[in-house]
Amino acid sequence: MLGGDPVEPGPGFLLWGVAPLASCLIVRAVTRDWGDLGIRPRFRQHWVWYLVSLLSYPAAIALALGLGAAQNVVRFTGFTWPAFLQAFLPALILYFVFAAFEEFGWRGYLAPKMYSLGLNVFVAHALVTVIWASWHLPYIHALSEYTSEGLGAYLPRFYLGCFAFTIVYGEIRLRTNAVWPAVVMHWFGNSIANPLVAQFVTLEPGMEALGSPGVDGLWPIVFFMCLGVALYLARTRKK
Repeated sequence: MLGGDPVEPGPGFLLWGVAPLASCLIVRAVTRDWGDLGIRPRFRQHWVWYLVSLLSYPAAIALALGLGAAQNVVRFTGFTWPAFLQAFLPALILYFVFAAFEEFGWRGYLAPKMYSLGLNVFVAHALVTVIWASWHLPYIHALSEYTSEGLGAYLPRFYLGCFAFTIVYGEIRLRTNAVWPAVVMHWFGNSIANPLVAQFVTLEPGMEALGSPGVDGLWPIVFFMCLGVALYLARTRKK
């Protein structure tokens, strides 16, 4: 109703982007509940987890594009390091803002509240996934425009990918009690993947799942699922 989309932002798109942060702040202000927001970075105690957050997406992207190129489903067009840096550096500013707007909603409010319910942790991860993934639905056509699949095939994999990523986000949130590692992970991953897909990477029609470096790609899903389960096992065994 308000207009706008990822290509030509308008009031509706901006409201959509701000909604997770605004919801978090409104509910916390009304309930006067700020205890588990995770605003303190605790970088000194948890610098290892910030490093994991910073490197997880680039590792998954490299895996997806490398295996995709080996299978001839990924082609690089016009890629040079100067051209990539020209696209990547401005993206750092834009995607930091969007990552903070999102993650203060998902990992700043929603995730800690789900974990406090005493549910099985994977059930809690799944509930966060459903809300996080469904938030994308107003613009899912724009987000999936590079794939030749219909939404019937794309959406189940998108939700599965969000679940795999949510496990990693959530396990690091549980370890650090801070929202900032999630902001770092979301920010750096989008800043790399989105310029690559938009300008330098072409995926073979019908085979996009095998080459996509995003949340809908099969190799990032496998990578994050394995990493998330490993983090869960390490945390519970240590406990």
